[in-house]
Amino acid sequence: MDDKIRTFVGLEIGEKSRQQAFELGQKLAQSNAVVKWEPAHKLHVTLKFLGEVPNVEVYTICREVQRAVRGIAAFPFCLQGAGAFPKVERPRSVWVGVDEGREALTQLARRVDEAMQGLGFPRELRPFVPHVTLGRVQRTTAELADLSRLIQQYDAADVGKTFARHVTIFASQMARTGSQYTILATAPLAGEF
Repeated sequence: MDDKIRTFVGLEIGEKSRQQAFELGQKLAQSNAVVKWEPAHKLHVTLKFLGEVPNVEVYTICREVQRAVRGIAAFPFCLQGAGAFPKVERPRSVWVGVDEGREALTQLARRVDEAMQGLGFPRELRPFVPHVTLGRVQRTTAELADLSRLIQQYDAADVGKTFARHVTIFASQMARTGSQYTILATAPLAGEF
């Protein structure tokens, strides 16, 4: 058994929003750019990537995430608008953004980041941009210009409303078919939606 687990903290999104985000990715895939598109079941919002974590620290991480989000009220958020990092004209990571609920997601990510800093993980230096990654560019080809045009065409695409009801701590294991996610723990938010 490995003594480290590749770990991240995220938010699962509702099935309908996951499917709509996946369908947006399929529209963008018509560019024929060399992109590894994520399957619908893996779509989520990452709040904090922790990297390779010793097995013995996983319990403490889960407990601290639960403490960090305790008392934060559950909230809705809307997925809207295709985009890319570092920028649309030079896409490396293709995503759908967040409209309504952006500030609440940012606050949640900040709380998780602060809790993880208390465990020795480095603080995030870049501003948090809430998003769901749809795919990652694998190779620079001429078709990237087509992908950029499609991203701009769908920059206001409405992907639907979903709800933040709990934060999830995930393990990510590499397999021949790509990474596989396993839920290590969840941290419920307060109230109901």
